[in-house]
Amino acid sequence: MEALCYYILKVSSVLLLFFSCYQLFLRKETLFQFNRFFLLSGLIFSVLFPLLYITNTINASLLDFTDTDAAISTLSESSTINVLNPYSLLISLYLIGVFILFIKLFRQGLDLNRVLQKGERVKLLATVHIKTKTTLQPFSFFNRIVYNPTLHSEKELEAIVAHEEVHVTQFHSLDIILMEVFLIIQWINPIVWLYRIAVKQNLEFLADTENHQIKTNKKAYQYILLQRAVGNHHLSIVNPFFNSLIKKRIIMINQQKSHKLKALKSLLILPFLAVFLVGFNVREVYSYKNISQSDSIQNTIELLIDKNTSDSELLKIKTDLAKDEFDFSYTTVRNKDGEIKNISIEISGGNKKNGEFSSQYNSVSDNDTMDPTYILIDTENNSISFRRAEVTNRVTHIKKSAPGNNKKISISTTNTSTKDYDFKIVEKEGNGFMFITTDGDEEPLFYIDGKKSDAKALKDLAESTIKSMNVIKGDKAIKKYGEEAKHGVIEIITKE
Repeated sequence: MEALCYYILKVSSVLLLFFSCYQLFLRKETLFQFNRFFLLSGLIFSVLFPLLYITNTINASLLDFTDTDAAISTLSESSTINVLNPYSLLISLYLIGVFILFIKLFRQGLDLNRVLQKGERVKLLATVHIKTKTTLQPFSFFNRIVYNPTLHSEKELEAIVAHEEVHVTQFHSLDIILMEVFLIIQWINPIVWLYRIAVKQNLEFLADTENHQIKTNKKAYQYILLQRAVGNHHLSIVNPFFNSLIKKRIIMINQQKSHKLKALKSLLILPFLAVFLVGFNVREVYSYKNISQSDSIQNTIELLIDKNTSDSELLKIKTDLAKDEFDFSYTTVRNKDGEIKNISIEISGGNKKNGEFSSQYNSVSDNDTMDPTYILIDTENNSISFRRAEVTNRVTHIKKSAPGNNKKISISTTNTSTKDYDFKIVEKEGNGFMFITTDGDEEPLFYIDGKKSDAKALKDLAESTIKSMNVIKGDKAIKKYGEEAKHGVIEIITKE
């Protein structure tokens, strides 16, 4: 919905640029053929131009977590779709207008068809004359010229036919139909109604100045226009001979011909189109490069803090970051259950080579407790980012280290489902991992490379052979592995 609203607004903006350029530089010129081309281009460009985008590629690093020695919990941002929003109401109003105008155009088509079918048809070489007994003003529609011969003298009919033949031979009806369809689509834009007047007006100027009658007797042709200045025709999809623009038509007939080079003034629209393109149609595309452990993963520190993070865990984070020359300052407000209600964090530091940097964060939540907060410290690019997150497994502190570094990784995982169990995974010194469960003698299932195993086999597994580890708990584990997975599942993938 929002995208459609923005598109309609962009179409209106481009059309306004073309209309403004026409009114300022071309409206008073007698370059009617060029003006026709310019106005039609405005319709086409306004529809297609907003679909063009300048691509701005942003190179970003994507960490390859599957090559680490620890399980990373899945982060996802929740989104709520509000069906009743201002955009949906605007679109509903817009579609109602489109429907009404479409019905109106359809009825005009039926009225026009009745007129064309009832009249006497006289087929000539390039046109079909339809002589009707209905009281209406002469008009043309594609190759058909309609008029009531009893309402006009012979000289008037000669001028009328000459004028309408220009409409027929130059296919002006296509311009009219295109304009009417565009008006239905863009009816909400007031500029489009003025644009339609300009299109029809220019076609009349064109037919007035290029028919053979005016070249024979200009004065007589102008008298005919004055005598029939008002008519009773109300179809907007045809080219009527008489209309309310008689004065302007007579002025343009007597206007001195404009030099063709004046058409170059229309090029002034190009810088405005360029500004529009740069200002509103730049699309940022992120180019991600996977960074393995052997590249620069050691330059990234990740933290996840939620309502259950204890003071001791926060103190451990502060101590660990201090080893990397970062100052981690925090202030917490806890509720009566000891959960964090609000937290203020300030992180500063960095290495002297890349320069020091700092960032502050204050948690804001609609609940009584803080939302889980994901913190990413990029020591290479000197940046700190904070993001709200929803997690199924709570990871208190994750510190990435380079291969060959003897610093161990400590991961504490606590179940957030309605189950009454939890367990910890702690990497011990030397090869292998030690798994400790806190709900009696029960322990989770173990799957190594897709095959069911046990804790003993995992303890004998060398640390260097482990590619990734994933923890699944609660209903997700039961859904995937059955009821026997009610105490959780540890999935291990080894390196080839």
